[in-house]
Amino acid sequence: MSLPPPDATWYARPPGLPERASVGAVVLRREGGEWHVAVVVEPGEYLQLPKGGLEPGETHEEALHRELREEAGLTAVRLVADLGVLERQNYARTRWQVTRSFLGVTGEVGEPPLEPGFRLEWPPLNAVPRLFWPEQGQLVERVRQNLEGGGYDLT
Repeated sequence: MSLPPPDATWYARPPGLPERASVGAVVLRREGGEWHVAVVVEPGEYLQLPKGGLEPGETHEEALHRELREEAGLTAVRLVADLGVLERQNYARTRWQVTRSFLGVTGEVGEPPLEPGFRLEWPPLNAVPRLFWPEQGQLVERVRQNLEGGGYDLT
């Protein structure tokens, strides 16, 4: 079964929809002289950036490192920039997702993710396939443009 892609209605907050704090990341890895980005393929072949909700008592950074291990098998990601907040409804339309996004770099390829059925792919930053959530694709493109303009120190 294939889920229909999200449209503009996912980005309008209905009254009374409870909020859920979450985190996500654009994680880059240098390979063969070019940058590659971590893309999580969820069951059903849905391509997304690694992301997930905060658990009670976690900071955004702690939650992100946990989610990177669970969804992408990454354990050594250095966070280099706060990319701001993305907001939308979750796919079930039961929560308003408020996702703080980060830019991270790593030298690792990643271990098998802890989440059943998940896998990690590393497409080149300049050729990322279409991601399920449009705002994630826009975030990756913004990172690519800023990186080309010297906007980040990734050394």
